[in-house]
Amino acid sequence: MKKILFFPVLFFILLLNIAGTCCADEVVVTSTVDKIPDAIRSTLNQGTWKITYFFDSKTNKLNSFSGYNFTFGLNDVLTAQSTSLDYSGKWSVIKSNKMDDNPHNDIEFTIAFLNPNGAGLSEDWHVFEITPTQLRLRTTESSAGETKYLTFEKS
Repeated sequence: MKKILFFPVLFFILLLNIAGTCCADEVVVTSTVDKIPDAIRSTLNQGTWKITYFFDSKTNKLNSFSGYNFTFGLNDVLTAQSTSLDYSGKWSVIKSNKMDDNPHNDIEFTIAFLNPNGAGLSEDWHVFEITPTQLRLRTTESSAGETKYLTFEKS
């Protein structure tokens, strides 16, 4: 009789454990690069980068920036170069201290292009993954609640 009662209770506890760990509200920054702004700057300062994914307002906008090489230069200078056009802007990466931020995802990455054609990228992004060859960003517009995603990969 004890075995009959024991297995359903054990099964119920197992289900509670699985249900409690399956879903997280926020993505935690994963990294093979140190999760500090100086390490991220150092990684991005090396070489040129391409956009391999850009999803904005339910639309894939990768084609808007295909063929561009991005350079995250010293002194926060950002350059986007293609065979026909060049754009300049600024970039920065900081550790955020905002109270509304997720403490595990508190690295802000700002892109600000001076030319309106780069305006789709000009945002205050959050870093949610950084490796020596890939930078994945996201931002959520508070008014519409839509999330944008942007991925740079080293060329």
